[in-house]
Amino acid sequence: MGRRSNPRMQTFKGRTAVLALRLVACLPFTLNRWLATLIGALIATLPTTALRNSRINLALCYPELSARQHKRLARQSLVESIRNTFEIALFWHHPEAGLKRVVRVDGGEPLQAAVDSGKPVMILAPHLGCWEVLNFWLADHYDLHVMFAPSGLPEVDALVRQGREHFGSTMYPTTARGVAGLVRAMRKGAMTAILPDQVPDRRSGRHAPFYGQPAYTGTLACKLIQQTGARPFMAWAKRLPGTQGFELRFRPADNAIADPDLDTSLVALNQSIEALINEGPEQYLWSYKRFRRPPKGQHAPY
Repeated sequence: MGRRSNPRMQTFKGRTAVLALRLVACLPFTLNRWLATLIGALIATLPTTALRNSRINLALCYPELSARQHKRLARQSLVESIRNTFEIALFWHHPEAGLKRVVRVDGGEPLQAAVDSGKPVMILAPHLGCWEVLNFWLADHYDLHVMFAPSGLPEVDALVRQGREHFGSTMYPTTARGVAGLVRAMRKGAMTAILPDQVPDRRSGRHAPFYGQPAYTGTLACKLIQQTGARPFMAWAKRLPGTQGFELRFRPADNAIADPDLDTSLVALNQSIEALINEGPEQYLWSYKRFRRPPKGQHAPY
């Protein structure tokens, strides 16, 4: 049996994290972005695990690039990750401020047409750009239903839910009951959003190629699309230079995601994720251990 977490220690961690987030949230957006860029640039020069993992992932996914290009892109990604952390801290406390930073929407017309058709719509948003701003905009414009996985720190979870539910989105726990509730909402025409590039638990995924590498991929999104007939769209919030704000981008996903053959569906899902990442690879979370659950007989590259 694993060791139980000390409740007092968990409370201390939660309160400390919330305090740190609150302090960051006190900074005006311009100062927030400047400080995040400065700290990110410093961290990107250090021999951290995040930098190492990023370079490993980039070497696997972009073998055509040189080692020097991998290093530069990995450092850019780390800077963007720090920017994302700082702006999320601000926007969880001030959701309206985050929504106001959306200055352009690319691909909104096909999305609106799909919603108007009366069919459910699924937004597939990988760890690219600022996904919290995307969540705010979708919840403000549509009837958004999403799943929520607790972090284990109740104080932090309360802050996250407060920010995400500010515009009226409905949250579901990552349980069988939560999935059932989400399916009921989708069958009534609701929109849902899922992070499709997370490594699932051992009962909830299959291996499928991701940039040509076997990646353990969650099956939930594909199964929900097959069950409900939802129209899938890829989406991300591109971080614009300086303090210009964000551009939301929506792209119809590969139709093969709805294929009844699950393996075919997963291949199409990962190909759609790849196409979206290629629009702005420097803003992808390359430090995430996407290949940490390799097929039997293979070793994880980390």
